[in-house]
Amino acid sequence: MESLAADLTQMQRTPLHDEHVARLHEIGTEEHFKAGQIVLEMGKKLDRFVYVLEGEIEIVNPLTGERHLPFGLGPTQFAGDIAFLNGGTALMPLRASMDTRALVVPRDAMLRAMSEVPEMSDIVISVMAARRRRQLEAGDSGLTIVGPDANPNMRAIEAFAARNRIPVHTMPLDCAEAMAKAASCGLPSGEPAVFFGKDQLIESPTPAKVAQIAGLDLALDDDAVVDVLIVGGGPSG
Repeated sequence: MESLAADLTQMQRTPLHDEHVARLHEIGTEEHFKAGQIVLEMGKKLDRFVYVLEGEIEIVNPLTGERHLPFGLGPTQFAGDIAFLNGGTALMPLRASMDTRALVVPRDAMLRAMSEVPEMSDIVISVMAARRRRQLEAGDSGLTIVGPDANPNMRAIEAFAARNRIPVHTMPLDCAEAMAKAASCGLPSGEPAVFFGKDQLIESPTPAKVAQIAGLDLALDDDAVVDVLIVGGGPSG
């Protein structure tokens, strides 16, 4: 995982400089979130950069609805992980743990600012990459694969997720949590499956469907003009 982040302490706190925050004020708007309000729903596109001015944002366990980590994101910190760069989706929900005031910047405007201010870009990417590395190592995700060791199709999906750095939570077929999830969806106990969130069953799961959930099935707009188009993900790509 060294290619994603060298130091996991960056995940919690590497603050932006004053001039970077001033730029966010220029291109963003101030928003207020009440305690308990969802800041980012699971499965939604990461289309906003959220910088906390006052209060705190917490990561929510999608299975229990409870706070997932002992620490939250407080003043001078920002939300999101590396999927923000390509407009991927949130695999864990975010919630204001108290009344919170934040700067919210549209993704396109933020990416433009990052391209113009490399130092700010370095900080944002380092922190977001460290968060994604932690998610991968801990298996923190709303995407759950049940029975990857017992089914070739589930193994293929797990391998696809690993290659594409998509965090997944895995469960053996016979664990109590897997049986409860199967029962909640009317699925016979002991069958391999893929779930998103607490009890959303992914019908006939495939790597392509997992890519769609993660926001990686990027459609090419015929009218779009780009500088570089990479076809394939091998060594040349």
